[in-house]
Amino acid sequence: MWQSITKQISECMDAPFTIEKHQLLLHTPDSSYYRITDQKHAVSFVVRITPKSMVAKFDIVTRNLAIMADWLVSPKIILYGTTSDQCFVVFQPFDVKENTSPLPDEWYELGKCFARMHQRCQQGMYGWEEDTFIFQQIQPNRWQKNWASFFSEQRIGWQLQLHQEKGKHLINIADMTSVIHRLLHHHHPDPSLLHGQLVPDNILVTSAGLFLPDNACYCGDRELDLAWLTTFSPDCDDFMRGYTETWRLPQGFETRQVIYALYPLLVQLHDNPELEARVQHHIALILAI
Repeated sequence: MWQSITKQISECMDAPFTIEKHQLLLHTPDSSYYRITDQKHAVSFVVRITPKSMVAKFDIVTRNLAIMADWLVSPKIILYGTTSDQCFVVFQPFDVKENTSPLPDEWYELGKCFARMHQRCQQGMYGWEEDTFIFQQIQPNRWQKNWASFFSEQRIGWQLQLHQEKGKHLINIADMTSVIHRLLHHHHPDPSLLHGQLVPDNILVTSAGLFLPDNACYCGDRELDLAWLTTFSPDCDDFMRGYTETWRLPQGFETRQVIYALYPLLVQLHDNPELEARVQHHIALILAI
């Protein structure tokens, strides 16, 4: 694999390039991010490598990085290539701070960036021009005018159906989607561009700011992006401070966070069975609203 990547980078640069060192920076369920270095020529790149079996997600994620580049840190891609069993992209050189957690100021700036993206990039409907992937699962994005219908059907109902097909019956699907539709019936948010995967495990700390390499974009309620972070990162005060200073959150936000948190929990439950008790607890919280 590395030999093929080396050859393609050399051809792209029209100059010799040899991978003398490769260092894993981030590993997600379907991709690995490496820093590759030619020490002789003092050149290094960051490369994302994904199995060819996930090429559909690979293509979508790559395109959507470019769409969000006006608001979020998104290094330019200089090469898109394949090997016998992998696909990869090579990013222009950028400085990654290894083994480093985001600082409070970096979380704060990321919050401001998300707020600006949500505020300035809006659509007329909820959905996306194509289905995307959330981790290794299809995420349907059929355009809909009603947010309560979109979220209850294409997010919660879809995930409950996936779990049921695997033999995990969490709750009656029709009952749960009906409850969520009722709770969101009078909520009509502007459809903002959502990143879709705002979780701490999907962050590279760079000199330009925090880079979230994987995404699951669509247009929806901005509060759902925030629910991903608050559900899995309870210490997110700096991010939320940056966000709310840029764009205030509407009345009822706290209650909707309880509803929205069920989606990231259901998604993560596929790979983490230990979350089932938390999912059931959260379902009970929603039913008690």
